[in-house]
Parts: sequence; structure tokens; C-alpha cells
Amino acid sequence: MLQAAPPQADYDPTKTNVVASPAPTSTPPVPPAKEAAPQPRTLLWEVKSKPDALNKNTLYLFGTIHVGKSSFYPLPATVDAAFTMSRKLVVEANILNDKDGAEIARLSEYPKGETIAKHIPPALLTRLKTTLAKQKIPYDNVASMRPVLLGGLLPIVEFIKQGYEMNQGLDFKLIERATNEKKTILELESSLAQIKLLTGMSPLLQEAFLENALSSLDDGKAAKQVNSIVTAWQQGDAAQLARIAEAAAREGRMTDMLNEQLLAGRHPAMVDKIEGYLASPDIHFVAVGSLHLVGVGGLVEMLKSLGYLVRQL
Repeated sequence: MLQAAPPQADYDPTKTNVVASPAPTSTPPVPPAKEAAPQPRTLLWEVKSKPDALNKNTLYLFGTIHVGKSSFYPLPATVDAAFTMSRKLVVEANILNDKDGAEIARLSEYPKGETIAKHIPPALLTRLKTTLAKQKIPYDNVASMRPVLLGGLLPIVEFIKQGYEMNQGLDFKLIERATNEKKTILELESSLAQIKLLTGMSPLLQEAFLENALSSLDDGKAAKQVNSIVTAWQQGDAAQLARIAEAAAREGRMTDMLNEQLLAGRHPAMVDKIEGYLASPDIHFVAVGSLHLVGVGGLVEMLKSLGYLVRQL
């Protein structure tokens, strides 16, 4: 678990050394100047090379949410400055690059003539159809999708119901801006690699993922989690995001295995790439889903354990 930053000292009028003011005169005393309010924290970390590195460099690590609202922008000044200083943007996957679109579509669905009804238990199918009806999603529109992708789609539907949009997502906006500013865009993974990871999960694990998504929608926890995640992101509260992730991991089926597959298991390869960026002469701005950064086994803790100098901005 990441340790919370020391709190800013609060003003305590009982501890000030102020002498009682005299009665007002025609010229009132000038009040003492107020200290500038501290800048709010963001989910942005500065990562510096190890102290013994021959070539020193800096990298910025930014936690994103894959959906958003127009009110998210402009980004905080600290984030904007770090992005401006960086020559290269690194994202999990460049979602505006559709070069693998046909292969992604093929992997996302069952072969022609097959539907999810053949691949999940009847009771789970009934739950799925009930939830889809509540969400006003025609079953026939998604019947060919694999369980893990349906399980990923349903939370996004909940985000959209809360007023969030995919094209206002932080990843989308950063890629768009980098393209306009002619920055190089690199990938930690790729859309195709992510689809292969998901659809390569065992049928039982995919089934558990879908069931957990349905449960979170049915009991109303998904809606609450949406707002909790966004609030923690806006406040730069890494510890709270870690608590949200840990709470979700304690509920549902096969959550340890799912966490390993979807989060922790991906981190070593991400760290390898980040180390490569730090060894290069260019400054990189690495934007990755917020839950990859926080808590035990998150990228921030892994980089600290390897000796890099990491601080939240």
C-alpha cells in the first residue's frame, strides 16, 4: 500500500503569537499576507534515474481513466507542464490506431453461428439477459461477444449512464493532443495484445469475470464505484484508489486470479519498458490506467523498489 503524503500543516489560531490589536484608527492595520494555497495533488509521479546511473533522466507517470467529461479539462497545470516538457507520449495502447482492427474484431467474437449461450451456464445466461434488458441493450447485438469482453463492456455502460464519454477519456485526449503537437506516440502494450490477453483467458476465468461484472451492476456497487474512482482521481488520492481496488478484489469469484491476469501480471513487462525509457535521452510522459499505478504491486511501488527516485506531484 502506498503511504499517504504528510498532510499540509493546518492553521491553528491557538498557536499563533499575535498581540491583541489596538482599537481601530482612521488607518486600519494591514493584515498579514496570506500564504499561497498549496497546489492540489494529482495522479502524476516524477520518476528519476537511480542515483548511481551514468546518464540521468526524468520520466512522468500519469494515472488515467478511460472515460471522462469535458469538465476534466484543462488538465491541472502540473500535468500540463509535464506533458509539454515530454518529447514522447507512452500509452497502454494507441486507441486511435486501427491497423489491427480486423484481427481484433475476429478475436472479440465467436465464429459465425456461435453465441455466448453455448459457452456459459444457463443460469448465468439468464442473469446476463436480464441485465442487458435493464440496460436497454438488445441481446442479439452482443450475443456473439466473448464473456470477458461483455464483462468489460457493462461497466463502461454504467459510466456512460453517469454522463461520462469515451471520447472525453484521458487516454483519448492525450493521444489526440500528442498527435496535434507532433509528439512521438509509443505503446506499453497494444490494442491487439490486450485483446489476445483477454480472450486467451480460460473459459472459467472469463465466466467469473462476467459474473462479477453482473453482480456489481445488480447490487448498485458499480454506480458507486464510478463516482468513487473519479473523486479519488480528481483529488490525486492514490491511497483511496488502492483501497477501492482492494475492496473490489475481496468480492466476487476468482478475484485473485483475475487480478493477476488483468493487473499485476502485466506490470513486469511495463516496468521493463519504463526502465528503457529512463535509459534514453528523451523525456517520456507515460499515461496508464490509474489502478496500474497504486497499491501493493503497482508500478509506483515497483519502481521505488528498483531504486528509482519517485515522488507524487
